[in-house]
Amino acid sequence: MKRIYKKSMYKYLICVFIVCLLGIFITDPYIENYIEKSSIQKVTKEVVSGIFEGSSKNDKGEEIVIELELEKNIIKHIELIDFNDDIAFSKKSIILFDNIICKNSIENLNTDDSTEKLLADAIDSALKNAGITKESLAEISTTKRNQTQKEYECDLVIVGAGGAGLTAAIEAKTQGIENIIILEKMSFTGGNTRMSGGSYGAPCNWIQIDNGITGDSNTQYFNDIYNGGYRKGNPDLIHIVADNALDDAIWLRDFVGVKFKNEQTWYEGHTYKRTLCAEGDGSMLIDTLLSKAIDMGVIIHYTTKATHLIKNDSGAIIGVEGEQANNYVSYKAKYGVILATGGFGANSELISKYNPDFDNLKVDIPTTNSPAIVGDGILMAEEAGASLVNMDYIQLYPINNPATGNFYLLDFARLNDNAILVNKEGYRFVNELETRDVIAKATLKQTNARVYELIDNRTTQEMRLEEKYAEEIQKCIDQGVMIKGTLKECASFMGIPVSTLQYTINKYNNMVINGKDTEFDRKNIKYIDKGPYYMFSSIVSVHHTIGGVEIDTSARVIDKYGNAIPGLYAAGEVTGGIHGQNRLGSVALADSVVFGRIAAKTVASSIIENYE
Repeated sequence: MKRIYKKSMYKYLICVFIVCLLGIFITDPYIENYIEKSSIQKVTKEVVSGIFEGSSKNDKGEEIVIELELEKNIIKHIELIDFNDDIAFSKKSIILFDNIICKNSIENLNTDDSTEKLLADAIDSALKNAGITKESLAEISTTKRNQTQKEYECDLVIVGAGGAGLTAAIEAKTQGIENIIILEKMSFTGGNTRMSGGSYGAPCNWIQIDNGITGDSNTQYFNDIYNGGYRKGNPDLIHIVADNALDDAIWLRDFVGVKFKNEQTWYEGHTYKRTLCAEGDGSMLIDTLLSKAIDMGVIIHYTTKATHLIKNDSGAIIGVEGEQANNYVSYKAKYGVILATGGFGANSELISKYNPDFDNLKVDIPTTNSPAIVGDGILMAEEAGASLVNMDYIQLYPINNPATGNFYLLDFARLNDNAILVNKEGYRFVNELETRDVIAKATLKQTNARVYELIDNRTTQEMRLEEKYAEEIQKCIDQGVMIKGTLKECASFMGIPVSTLQYTINKYNNMVINGKDTEFDRKNIKYIDKGPYYMFSSIVSVHHTIGGVEIDTSARVIDKYGNAIPGLYAAGEVTGGIHGQNRLGSVALADSVVFGRIAAKTVASSIIENYE
C-alpha cells in the first residue's frame, strides 16, 4: 500500500492541511478512504495516531517491511509494504495479523519462531518510529463490547475484498455508483485470490493467437468446464463464464492495469493451453485491483466482520450488521449488498457437515485456503433465506507441500512438460495429467496418503524452473520436503526403494519409445532423462468448495422458492452451481471476475429500473 499512499500523497496532504486550518479534527477511525492514512501524526503524552513504517531483517536475509496504523495507541491496521512471499502470506502469518489487531498486543508472539520474531521486530520498529513502545499500546477488553452500534450509510456494500469483491467495486464505480464500502474482516485484502497463482482461463486469448494456437472457442471452453464438472454444473451459468472470460481478461489488462506474462499454461481438463498468468501471481493481481479501486474512490473498512444481512419489511436486503474492532456496526446500503466472501475451505465443521465422507478418511487433510475462508457469507445468505446448491462438492487439490498444505508452483513441470508421480513403494499409480479429483482420490489410497513427484534435468533446464521458482525450491529444501540429487539420493532421502524407482522409470521410458502408456493411458508422455533430479513429497489439501449460494445469470441470489432476493447479489466462490462436481484449474478467477462485474452491472440496472 505504500506505493498507493505516495501516489496521491500531495493531494492528501493538501486536504489534511485545509482540514487542519478549519479546525476540523478527524476522529472516525474508518473515515472514508485514505485521507486519514497520511503521514500527519499527532503525539501528545505518548498518545499517538497516524501511519508509521517499521522493518525487520533476520540472519537469513529475509526482510519484512510494514506500515502500522495507530489511533490513540490502538493498532487499527497492518499493511505489508515489502516482504518475502512465504513469510507475508503464509496462513500462519495471516492469523497472527488478526490476533495482534484483536488484542492490540504483540506480547503473545513467539520470538523463538522466525516468522513471529520478524513480525514482532517490525512492529517494534514501527512503534519506535511512532515514539512509543509496545508497553504503551492501549489495553482492549475482549469480553465486553461497546453496546452503542455505530451506523454507516452508503449506496452499496460489498462483503469481501478479494478478487470478486474488488472487481465488483471497480465495475460499480464505472457504472456510476458513488458511495461504495467494502467490508473486509482481515487486516488486508485478497482472500484466496492473493494466495493463488493468478491464473485466468480465457479462450482465444492474445497469447494463443501469438503462438498460432487455433481451434479454441467459447463453445470448447464451455464443454471443458461442463464435462470437467461431470455435467453437474448449471449450463446457463457456465455459458456466462465462457462467453465473457476473454473480454474480462482484456478489461483486467487494459482498464485495471493487470500485467500478464507473455506465456500461458495448461491445467488438467482443458482441451487447449489457454491460461493467462498474472505477473507477480495472485498477490500482484490483487494489489493492482486494490490500487484501481482506491483511485476510483472505493472505501474499505478493514477488520470488519459482517455477521447478518439486514432486511426491510418487504424482504429486500438493505444492509449488513457486523463487528468492527470492539464495536457493533451496521451499514445501510441504498442499492443492496454484494456477497464476495469466498467459500468454506478453512471450516472443517462445515466440510464435515456437507460431506461426511471426509470424516471417514484416515488422514488429516489441510487446506490451501486462507484461514478467513470459513463460509460466513454463505451462512449469512442462508439465514436470509437463500438457496444453497452443491454444498457437498468439495475439491481436493492433489499436489501440495506437506509442511504447509499449499500447492507447489514447481508442479507446473508436471502440467506443462514432464514429470511422474510415484508412491512410497516407487511405482506410478495414476495418469499424471488426469483431473485434480482423480489424482487426489488415487493419492489417498497410497501408503500414508503421500506421493512423490520426480522431475528430470532436461525439464528443469527447459522450463527454467530454478530461475522461476528459486525461492520456493530453497524453502522446500529447508523444510525437508524436497531434494535435488541423483536418483539414488532422491530415493534414499524419501525412503523409496531405488531399485523399484529405477524399474518404474525404465518401464515408463520404454512406453515412451513405443508411443503408448499401457498402464494409465497418459497421452503426453516424454522420456525421463538424466539427473540431477528434483523430487518432492506431496499430500492432498482441500482447495475449493464448489457449492454455495445459488445465483442466476445476473448474479442475483435466489431464495429457497426459486425467486431472486431483492437487493442481494453474489460472486466468486461464495456461489455454487457453476463448476459442477469438479472445478478446472484457472476457471475460478475467471468466474470471480465475470460474475463480480455482472453483479455490479445488475445493481446499476436495478437503479435505472427503479428510477424509471
